[in-house]
Amino acid sequence: MTTFKSLAVENFVAFHKRLNWEPHASLNVIIGENDTGKTHLLKLLYSMARAIEYFGRKKAGPEPKELSELLAHKLRWAFLPQKMELGRLVTRGSGNRLSVNLCWNTGGHLKFAFGKDTTTRIVEIDTNSLSDLEGSKASFLPPKEILSIFDAIVATRETVEIAAFDDTYYDLVQDYRQPPTSGNLQANIKKALVHLENVTGGGEVEMEKVGNIVFRRGKEVFNMHQTAEGIKKIGILSRLMRNRRLTPAGGCMLFVDEPEVNLHPKAIVLFAEMLHEFAQSGIQVYLTTHSYFLLKRLEQLAREKSADYSLLDLRKQEGTGVTGTVSKLADGLPQNPIVEESLRLFDRDVQLDLAD
Repeated sequence: MTTFKSLAVENFVAFHKRLNWEPHASLNVIIGENDTGKTHLLKLLYSMARAIEYFGRKKAGPEPKELSELLAHKLRWAFLPQKMELGRLVTRGSGNRLSVNLCWNTGGHLKFAFGKDTTTRIVEIDTNSLSDLEGSKASFLPPKEILSIFDAIVATRETVEIAAFDDTYYDLVQDYRQPPTSGNLQANIKKALVHLENVTGGGEVEMEKVGNIVFRRGKEVFNMHQTAEGIKKIGILSRLMRNRRLTPAGGCMLFVDEPEVNLHPKAIVLFAEMLHEFAQSGIQVYLTTHSYFLLKRLEQLAREKSADYSLLDLRKQEGTGVTGTVSKLADGLPQNPIVEESLRLFDRDVQLDLAD
């Protein structure tokens, strides 16, 4: 199965110096304090994956498009830079040029570059073995749920096309619209659904024929404004599994930005176990997190199963921008700000107990 294996970026927003992120794994966690570029890396990878997906779909159709055009459009609408200009993604400074090199495990690559004066076109682009990713799918789960603002997202993009919501939201709306399909699910996907049902208490988010989205648990039916934020997030993933958007068949990637948002710690742990099942099924997973609960459970699963899970720790360096260190979760959690803050609070408890 074809998967991403490395990413190199230079002069990309917070990344002044070259960041070499390798190797990628079946599950990849990005951590770092605020404003270290976690979401930027996630959106960059997603934009490339989704552009490649669109390219594969359209090349045999009546109106094929160049990958450079699809990628430029996806980057602009995923990042919503000022004036919708690509050059705004380039690190500020004279003469800087953004460069990106993505490689996958079959020897293929996607490389592109542009300068700060670039507006809407990518001219400098080089690809190899794009056909290895044919049939692949990429989905992005942003921190804010989409179900209670579903109609607003559709209206602003399809009616007036204004930049109120970036493409991570609009693409998810499109993915959610696909109806569920019949047939057996892969074993790990079934396990992931069990974790979701444990969070929702056996309930299910459904789209009715009239277009309304409701949460149904037994005989009770709730509209989206009566439904907890966390359950709505879980409902989205359930839908993507049932409509085969999240499936190992043909290659699949899932990008999740801060999955812990609006989830109770117990639900966060269950969510981590669900992501583990995705990775074990063959879906390549990328996520960002600030949660010790999520990070710790993924580390435990990596150690228990000897799983190939990767951690990218981003740190701001004075004068050189953001740097990153890669480690394997199966080797244990390295010292990082999330763990350090947890220990600091524990030490404070000890001091208070001794004072008593």
